[in-house]
Amino acid sequence: MKTKTIIRVEGEDGYGMFRDCIGRKYVPATELPAICMRHQLFNTPYQDGLNIADNWFCAYKTIEQLQDWVFTGELKEIIDNGFKVLLLDVTEYQEGTHQVIYTKESIVGMKDISNLFV
Repeated sequence: MKTKTIIRVEGEDGYGMFRDCIGRKYVPATELPAICMRHQLFNTPYQDGLNIADNWFCAYKTIEQLQDWVFTGELKEIIDNGFKVLLLDVTEYQEGTHQVIYTKESIVGMKDISNLFV
């Protein structure tokens, strides 16, 4: 079984930081609109050629990619609002040009690396 290490930013409810950008409720979209504006330039999983369904979640391919899209000050504020930056090892994933999607059931390792960004 092949394992891939990915980066996920998520809240206590298990959802990612961009959920308000797609019409769901959360703080960063209203408090940090620049992130949402940048996120609009990021390919959706469909645009990236990935077959996403309800049980798939988006993640960054690398820490560097995360830092290209979410700036350090913004990331600190997101963490201050209860989000965590997680380093995940997953076994069920699809990798596109711009992102990785995975299933939560396939997580075989998880490390909270939020302290690297505060």
